[in-house]
Amino acid sequence: MESWKQAEMAFENTMAGSYDFHYYSSPISRAHLREFFILVQRYVVPDQFVLDIGGGTGAVSEQLLKRGHRRIVAVDLSLAMLREAKKKMPQLATIVCDGEHLPFKGEAFRTIVCSSVLHHLPFPDRMLGEIKRALAPYGVVVAQEPSRDHYFSTPRSAQASGISMALMHYLYRIERYVPVSEPSIHEYHRAFTRQELVKLFSDQFFILDFWSRFAFSCLFSKLRSPRMARLVLAMDRCLHHNEGSVFHIVCSKTEVGHRNLLKNYFQYLDTLRADPDQRLSWLFLAGLLPLIVAGRIYELYERVRSKSGKSVF
Repeated sequence: MESWKQAEMAFENTMAGSYDFHYYSSPISRAHLREFFILVQRYVVPDQFVLDIGGGTGAVSEQLLKRGHRRIVAVDLSLAMLREAKKKMPQLATIVCDGEHLPFKGEAFRTIVCSSVLHHLPFPDRMLGEIKRALAPYGVVVAQEPSRDHYFSTPRSAQASGISMALMHYLYRIERYVPVSEPSIHEYHRAFTRQELVKLFSDQFFILDFWSRFAFSCLFSKLRSPRMARLVLAMDRCLHHNEGSVFHIVCSKTEVGHRNLLKNYFQYLDTLRADPDQRLSWLFLAGLLPLIVAGRIYELYERVRSKSGKSVF
């Protein structure tokens, strides 16, 4: 086994028992998890298998099981992490394996979740290649990764960053917060710039959605007061146009998605205007737009049906 995998296993095995406490015990960290899960739930297909790669203690799998999804498979390099997941969810299917060598046949999953995994890897493209192999043709990968382009790390935000950091220390002092020591992380653990992550995913997939979240609330992830946490989370909305601390990515092997359809439609209209030699029936062009809109309504309709357990898929 490669040295970085041994280092990652050592880190995860040491953290397994306290992982949920470190990363999911505060109101803000739970709110961040909820936001990601809302995105995941949008793309999960009822009665189809979902792969939670690098599932750890099962934070995402647990939310899916609570909402009635039963065909969840969580895989992780660390047996200790999956044991913690099994303590909470005895019914969860878990497999200890290397994400670069998944023990599944090709095109086995309609939805694959990859939550904060790639930034642990020296060669994340290898795992994405394996994810692509296991993903069904019209399946979707939903991922999140930490951002290195955080708004408060830029020179133009120096004053706002200073005030925000002072506020963070002030609130932590009120709560008498004492940092809990964590084991050292190996050298490959890092964050991504937007350009790095876009290239990493676009080399293997079509990106359907890509945006950053939590520009402000990431500073207060250990805050314990639910009331103060709600105020802090509300502040995130004021910075939603700026780079946050986490990227959310949705991608597929095929270029699907309502936004892409509309974008491609209007791009094609521009092409026709620029090249009068291209001939196409105006009736066809006029009919294509309402068909795209009808497709969006059909998607929303099926989403409602799936929540009631009546989806045709």
